[in-house]
Amino acid sequence: MLRSSLALHRVSRRFLIIQERRICEKRPCRATNQSMIILKHLPSAREPRLYMALERTYLGYFKLIFVAIGSGLLAERLAILFAAFHFHRLTVFFHEIRDLLTWPAVAIMFVVGYRFLSDLEYIEKGITVPAKEIIDPRIYMAAERTFLAWVRTGIGLIAFGFVIEKFDFFLEQLSIMLHTKLTTGDSFSGMGIVFIVLGVSNLVIGGVNFIRTVKQVDQGCYRIHKILYALYGVILLAVTLILAAMIIHVSP
Repeated sequence: MLRSSLALHRVSRRFLIIQERRICEKRPCRATNQSMIILKHLPSAREPRLYMALERTYLGYFKLIFVAIGSGLLAERLAILFAAFHFHRLTVFFHEIRDLLTWPAVAIMFVVGYRFLSDLEYIEKGITVPAKEIIDPRIYMAAERTFLAWVRTGIGLIAFGFVIEKFDFFLEQLSIMLHTKLTTGDSFSGMGIVFIVLGVSNLVIGGVNFIRTVKQVDQGCYRIHKILYALYGVILLAVTLILAAMIIHVSP
């Protein structure tokens, strides 16, 4: 009885493996799509979910980069605060934290942007997905997840911008109380606004991207939104250069 059960289990398992292989031959498997970006030698497909997964992944990277830059800006403000109270060691420490977080993040921004274009080009070389595979409830759900990723990124950046602006206001009020200058000019107080503008841009681009994606899925013909990608890339480049210029201007 035990032997027959084991044999039946082996046969059923072998049948499932064969069925999975047949499905993968007709339509690329999800696991294959997720890992091909790293391995680069696996087959690809121009499937909407794959493009959306790529968007969500790199949105997470960009958010992490700007959180690192924002943390470096907050460290600079803490260094100014401790310098006012003559805590030399803490001042030096937070200056080093600023340099450790901001400049590597600015450099990584360009690397991540290049990798996104490279992965996007790799997907474009894949096979074409039939229209019936595009008109699928899972595509709509993937579009919603991608839109929520844009919204989360935008709200996170806006919140970070408000935190920086509040800290600037705190330093201004403290400078009035101590009768000393704790800020280093107008460019110092404008960094939070740059984060807020970037966050609002994420919300707008994410909303337009979602509306266009749903319309294309309804028609059964999905195409990547190159204009939106280019616009977002220009915004990221401009914000990165502006923040770098501001950091250089306020650096001691």
